[in-house]
Amino acid sequence: MIPVAAGSYIYIHTSGAGNTGYITFKGGKRNYVMTLAAATANAYQFFTADKITGAYISTKCAAAGAIEISTTGTTQLTTGTPDVSVRARVDVEPVTTSGLPQQNYQIDL
Repeated sequence: MIPVAAGSYIYIHTSGAGNTGYITFKGGKRNYVMTLAAATANAYQFFTADKITGAYISTKCAAAGAIEISTTGTTQLTTGTPDVSVRARVDVEPVTTSGLPQQNYQIDL
C-alpha cells in the first residue's frame, strides 16, 4: 500500500523504445488512470488523500524496456538494488522484432 497525501505524486518511469500504454492505480476511494509515455518519467498527482493498493499496467514495447513505480521523480532503473522509494518494477520485452505484443501486469502495492 502507498499512502498518498493531497498534492503528492507517484512516478512511473519507463525505458525502452515505444514502451507506451496505460496504468490504473487502485485506490481506496477510486481508481486513477493515466497514459504512459515512452522512455520518460510519468507522474500522477493526487488531488485528494488516498491509499493506493495496486496497479494494473497494459503496455506495448518495440524494444526491451522496463517500468518502475516510485515515490520519487528520479529513476533507479539502472540500480540493481534500489532504495525504498521504488515500489515495483516489471520488464517489458517484445516477443518478436516485427510485432508489438500487448503485455499486462497486475501489481499489489
